[in-house]
Amino acid sequence: MRTMLARASISVFLAAGMLAAAQDSCEAQGSGRVGPPLEAVKTFGDDFRLVGIGVSAKGRVFATAPSSDVRSHFSMVEVDPKTGAITPYPDAAWNKFNEQGDGRSEWISVQALWVDRLDHLWALDSSLSKVDQRRLPPKLVEFDLSSNRVIRQYDFNGVVSAKDSLNDVRVDTVHDYAYLTNAGNEGSLVVLDLKTGVARQVLVGDRSTFADPSQHLMIGNEVALRPDGSVRATQADGIALSPDAQWLYYRPLTDHNYWRVPTSALRDAKLSEAELAGKVDYLGSAALSGGLIMDRNGTLYAGDLEHRTVVALTLTADRKLHSRIFVRDPSKLSWADGFAISGGYLYIADSHLWEVAFKNSLPRSGPFTIFKAKLPH
Repeated sequence: MRTMLARASISVFLAAGMLAAAQDSCEAQGSGRVGPPLEAVKTFGDDFRLVGIGVSAKGRVFATAPSSDVRSHFSMVEVDPKTGAITPYPDAAWNKFNEQGDGRSEWISVQALWVDRLDHLWALDSSLSKVDQRRLPPKLVEFDLSSNRVIRQYDFNGVVSAKDSLNDVRVDTVHDYAYLTNAGNEGSLVVLDLKTGVARQVLVGDRSTFADPSQHLMIGNEVALRPDGSVRATQADGIALSPDAQWLYYRPLTDHNYWRVPTSALRDAKLSEAELAGKVDYLGSAALSGGLIMDRNGTLYAGDLEHRTVVALTLTADRKLHSRIFVRDPSKLSWADGFAISGGYLYIADSHLWEVAFKNSLPRSGPFTIFKAKLPH
């Protein structure tokens, strides 16, 4: 675990990167529409506070509404992209949480979704800090979309605590592993061996998983505040897997820094924490984003939360990120959160989080919406 001195030193380490972030910010502050049109797939009312999305190869659309102080009627649904009708997934029983239940056949708080290369749907249920997580731990559930039945289920009992907060997941079908971000506590990655079911927390409190305390999510000219008035600090959040499954990209939410690590190093349980940390690449400073996703060409897409855009990020020859605006539409997009790619489209979950989850008073600028935008050929 890092010392406070080591955490403070990150500001010096990243000074050059901050200049690049400022340049990107200036580019993103324009007011006109940029990029392909945002097509609405589904809008939700306040009874479904959208965060996560998953889209299958055949175009089936799934969405989540994680529970917090406000519990949505359903935690996970399938959306009919033609009619907009929603169906609780996998059925209504899973969406009726009983705090006295065993947590295995019911959703507690589904945070994120992922559809793998085999067209299997994975749902990350982060559980809640206020429940007994020894009995109701976070879980990762794999579904066969041909039958809508559970293939496998994994829990993280004894791996993470109630102070942790599993946020997002990518599934590596090449090596049979799953990688997750932990946005709570000191921040970390969780590495899950899908064959054995053994999970490990790694890079706990590392400079790459712990948000730089000198940087903050800004809402206009104000620092973003939690409902209790404290400054929002969110650790490892966004995550993306390279097309060849050789690299995992990730970042804390409340700073501008981007990182990657070889998946081979994550899978090597013999490496010490220091040895693993030594294999992490710093990629520079770019948009402050939550969700990440990488397309088959290696372009990284991220929601620029401070400027209400989605940016496309590519690696330069010296392993730094070059950023450009992929889509901007001030009349529609607020907080680009979850992402999915299917059928040549980038799907975007607009969760409006800064209008519903922070103390800073912002008026609602629109409904919770799933958009899609055509990707370049």
